[in-house]
Amino acid sequence: MRTLSETEIQTIQTRLDRCLIAYQEIYDELLDHYISALEQVPVEVYLQKKEELDNTFSWSVIRGMEKALEKSARKEFLRTARSSYKIWTLGWKKLSILLVVGLLFTPVFLLTGPEGTYIVSALVLFSMVGFSLYFNKTKYGFSWSLAPGVHKPRYVLAHQFFGSHVFIFGITNLFAQLLPKLLENTSFAYLTPYFLLLFSMILLTFCWVIFNAINLKTLKLIKY
Repeated sequence: MRTLSETEIQTIQTRLDRCLIAYQEIYDELLDHYISALEQVPVEVYLQKKEELDNTFSWSVIRGMEKALEKSARKEFLRTARSSYKIWTLGWKKLSILLVVGLLFTPVFLLTGPEGTYIVSALVLFSMVGFSLYFNKTKYGFSWSLAPGVHKPRYVLAHQFFGSHVFIFGITNLFAQLLPKLLENTSFAYLTPYFLLLFSMILLTFCWVIFNAINLKTLKLIKY
């Protein structure tokens, strides 16, 4: 067993960069696998072994790995979301934060009513998304360029969470805008404030899911 030179490692990284790998988890694990495998062979066999690895992890194989990782990340996020209501398992610190948030929203509700509470809840959600983007910008890795020198893999959980922010707000906001109009001038119009309060709680609960989810460990799910 030997240690690869910087030039040999750079050759591996160049090849992985050309694959435009979407997720950092796959990039890191492939890099580790390449290095581990190539350290087992002598220098004169390096190029041959690397070519074999390149064929094994072809473009189509890597895309399949990305889809498998996305599926696993989706399951992880849904598991987190499903368990988010179990406030009794959060511990005193997080329960205290929830209590403070609840107390802060009491005057908001008293001063602005259900409609104002919903608007403030939406602003809180956008603030959480903004903070998440700012403090995890290296994880999100946004880039419109497909050039190998510019493209940067992003972490799959960060990608899933950002997509879920947009989806949850879109669905919740659609119902929040449509239901009052549908109930207007009907015998159920009195339910409008309650629906707005419900939507506010959905957004606030989802903010809590975000708060916990962005601190999850990086997934290591690729097996080869």
